[in-house]
Amino acid sequence: MNTTDNATPADHLRYEIAQLEKMRQQIFSDMEALRQQEQNLRHYEARLRGTQPPVGATVAPFTGNARDVDVEREKLSRQRALLEAERRALTDDRIAMREEKTALAQYAEALKQREAWVDMRERDLKVKAFAPPPAEAKKPASVAPFGIRLGFNEVPFAGLFGSNRRSA
Repeated sequence: MNTTDNATPADHLRYEIAQLEKMRQQIFSDMEALRQQEQNLRHYEARLRGTQPPVGATVAPFTGNARDVDVEREKLSRQRALLEAERRALTDDRIAMREEKTALAQYAEALKQREAWVDMRERDLKVKAFAPPPAEAKKPASVAPFGIRLGFNEVPFAGLFGSNRRSA
């Protein structure tokens, strides 16, 4: 029911009572759900307590005479020493592996540089191999004074004086 301006005070009162009744039923259902949850938790707690030993009770790790305790203590100390030796060996192995990894990385870098140099050198050699041979240059003749070129058997200014040969 909706309260409107033309509703009577009795209608308004009935509406409020209905709302309160709904709220009371909701509270009762919530309380019942909480009781059921609490009961489930108590059963769970009882089950846990049944599986665990009592809090005050302690169980001795070893029951025996003093000689047996000493023997077990010696075993424990030897095992600890072995464990410590293994730990040190593992640490040394890790350090050696790290150094080896660094050395391999340096070697790989050196190989890359060398391969790059070899590739460049091979390209240069291929270019030179497929390049046309240089043009045959004429053998330079000996140069006489005043820029006159002479052959091997020629005498300078021989044409001016007649013969190109020397007389013996």
